[in-house]
Amino acid sequence: MAVTKTFRRDRVLAKIQQGPIRYADLAGSHSYAIRKRLRPLIDRLVSEGLIRETYIDRFPYYVAADWELTDEQRLEIMKGRCKPVHGCMVWTGYVDPKRGPIVRFGDESPTPARRAVWQIKRGPLGYQQTVRMQADCEPDCIEYTHMKLGRREDPAKGKNISVLHRQRIAQAHQVTRGKLDWEKVRVIRASTESDAVMAEQFGVSKATIGQVRRGETWKEFGGLFTSLLPGRAFA
Repeated sequence: MAVTKTFRRDRVLAKIQQGPIRYADLAGSHSYAIRKRLRPLIDRLVSEGLIRETYIDRFPYYVAADWELTDEQRLEIMKGRCKPVHGCMVWTGYVDPKRGPIVRFGDESPTPARRAVWQIKRGPLGYQQTVRMQADCEPDCIEYTHMKLGRREDPAKGKNISVLHRQRIAQAHQVTRGKLDWEKVRVIRASTESDAVMAEQFGVSKATIGQVRRGETWKEFGGLFTSLLPGRAFA
């Protein structure tokens, strides 16, 4: 006779209070039937304000209501979003055209990743202070040892850049996104399927599919001299 698995409130709450935990780990199984039995208890704990759901590095976890990420965990999350390139730690997540690499921890507002690293390592920045990278850094590097303190009125790295520089930045982004190539990118842009369907098909996140379709990544540059630029084949 099969034994029906039950979940005790005190044990489930204790597991969550120990630190971030995934729903499947709480259930102790990937079985839909077992996970379904846990759901009413989780919903009650959330409604009572004892626990909450948060996202850590894009994945959902359950945590105690007053739980907060440690600085060490924040650094590990950012490290996991980078790829080593020529001594730099190149950000593979979202890059804002003006603010550079952007990170989001759980329910917090998006923030510049370089600023987040600096403040963990060195402390708060003043309003007029900003973080600059060494001139020879790879685009979107967030390596702490390559950072220096600057002021907002200083010339910012990356402003007034040429078409050639923009092309090189795009190439660096593409190197870090090795699951895609130009053939796949064009299939994605031509498809009428949802971001979720395309993400599953190509083994990337929905955010990546959205960035490709909006032209935020895998940009195609055209101009009088593009045929003379090495390292790229233009359509």
